[in-house]
Amino acid sequence: MRFKCVSKSYDSIVLEPNFVDLHLSNYSKINRGDTKLIAILDDVSCSIKEHDEDGNATKFYQIENFHKFYDHIIGCWDYYLRFEYDNGLFCIWNAKYIAICNPATREVRYLPYLKCFDVFPHGEEFVCSIGFEPEQNQYKVVLTINTNDGLSRAWILTLGIDKSWREMIHYAEHDYYIAPYRSGICISGVIYRFCCSSEFCIVAFDVKSEIFTRITTLIELFGNNIHESKFDYMLIEVNGKLGILNFSKFWCTENIHLLIFEGGEWEHQIFQFPLGWKPNDIYLSSYKICKYGGEEIVFAINITSSDVLLCFVYDVKNKSWRRFEVQEFPNRTRSIFTYNESLFPLENIGTI
Repeated sequence: MRFKCVSKSYDSIVLEPNFVDLHLSNYSKINRGDTKLIAILDDVSCSIKEHDEDGNATKFYQIENFHKFYDHIIGCWDYYLRFEYDNGLFCIWNAKYIAICNPATREVRYLPYLKCFDVFPHGEEFVCSIGFEPEQNQYKVVLTINTNDGLSRAWILTLGIDKSWREMIHYAEHDYYIAPYRSGICISGVIYRFCCSSEFCIVAFDVKSEIFTRITTLIELFGNNIHESKFDYMLIEVNGKLGILNFSKFWCTENIHLLIFEGGEWEHQIFQFPLGWKPNDIYLSSYKICKYGGEEIVFAINITSSDVLLCFVYDVKNKSWRRFEVQEFPNRTRSIFTYNESLFPLENIGTI
């Protein structure tokens, strides 16, 4: 971004499509796919980056302009924000507004307003997802609404192309009730989200074809409280594959269950924190767990007695652990994401 200040030609080339694609490709190669972490705090966001293996030099810095969305919704009756992320862009939304934020370019844009936002009294009734389609280099935002009679409606907006939302006419035939409090994940151009309709399953949305499908899950691993429990299981990416991380019994068994979907079957793994890391001192939340690189999972733990953020990293392939610390970190982390830098411009999307 500093190069944009050199000259007019530098300023324009940074946002040219070929340069944006080249930057994204090189960034992924150099940084093992993803190496940055973005922590969402109460009203600001910070980027965290490892600098050496022992973690002593781990630093963080505040991301400019992320707070614009907070400023915009002051006075809104439902100000609680939800975050969805894919390939460098964040989709931030609450009961009234939807915004796209690019931390790399410091841009924030608000998507067109839909009248349906005024119909439902509770913010959890509609759910936003963002997905990147690598073949066509397109980002799409999917908005689903769960109605009182159990049916649903869905709209799609292609970033940089669509000026308004496009409604999916036949979506109601599927009767998908997207779980509002569990984040989705996009893997290789497919958005996955939990569905709590007549049967517990995963709904898959192909970003390119704009078609919904259903994936069955091993419900016996979740017990009888599958619909009530909000934060003790989550979707996660493991080396390009869909996974489910379940830690609902962690407090009594110390076990963490990992299911990896491949070839139509679920592979089941169980692992624990190493001895010496007391489970009683660890509170796990789906908001503070994310994939790290290709085959690693990071668990971010705030230490209440001091301003330290502990990150425990589990290598799924080698079944090994490592850890790093972020010193003097604000003790109010709401959620954490792995971040892959993108220069995708938002100038043609919605309003500032």
